[in-house]
Amino acid sequence: MSMLELLDRRNSFSSISSPIKVTNSIAKQDILDLVDGKYACLRIPNYYPDWLCSQLCQNLLKLPEFSRYLRAKDVGVQRTGLTFFETKGDANLLNQYYSEASKMCAAIRNSCFPYLAPIDKLRLELEERWPMGARLENIHGKTMMVGIVRMFEEHFELPPHQDVLARDMNEDLDRVLLQTQLSANIYLQGARYGGELEVWKENPCQKEFLKLSKDGLHLDPDKLSNPEVSIKPMTGDLILFDSGRVHAVRPSVDGTRVSMSCFVGYRGQKMPLTYWS
Repeated sequence: MSMLELLDRRNSFSSISSPIKVTNSIAKQDILDLVDGKYACLRIPNYYPDWLCSQLCQNLLKLPEFSRYLRAKDVGVQRTGLTFFETKGDANLLNQYYSEASKMCAAIRNSCFPYLAPIDKLRLELEERWPMGARLENIHGKTMMVGIVRMFEEHFELPPHQDVLARDMNEDLDRVLLQTQLSANIYLQGARYGGELEVWKENPCQKEFLKLSKDGLHLDPDKLSNPEVSIKPMTGDLILFDSGRVHAVRPSVDGTRVSMSCFVGYRGQKMPLTYWS
């Protein structure tokens, strides 16, 4: 590892400006700490080995399904296949999402074979370590996608926003209500500079969100305080945080930023965790 890389790794930790729990493995208490707001982020360094991240990236980036989000075509972030966020209750898009879900999961898994896909590692650990287990989210009685690969184009940022399942739906289903929605990201490749994850304290409701929003999708940075957390992920890191809190990704320079991600739904200690993309 070069001196520049060592400094980059050291600075990625020293840039933390609020509580971030760093641990070697995920446990029940880690999830509870996150949903209770004890920590802004949970970080597990070397969750997936560097050499394997590099090898899998070469395969995953060849998937033909990479394209920008339908609801954010002006943002330079590409993903593998349609996500639930993009359907927004549209019947045709929902049908497409569900028809492609299992196929996309299989395509990603096949690209990682003979190794365990990073998101499958996370799914197994959540199922084994959460007392009530974990399962795929099931909103309409159909299999949902989990574990998209995202590629952040060079020099593009992901503006401040929230991810809230209830806002991605038109119907009001009580069984879908979550106490907390976590974002889980496993980082497979990083740009040499930039690509920091920023997390704010704010977790605005829909009415407050619209007041702070500049386009109905992203928030106006000029109406926000400074981020509570700014952290540069390292290759192989797993980072989880409350996706209802405003968050953003800074532009990447000298390379693309690649991660595999999903959401994790929390409904209480006596309920199983759920996951989807």
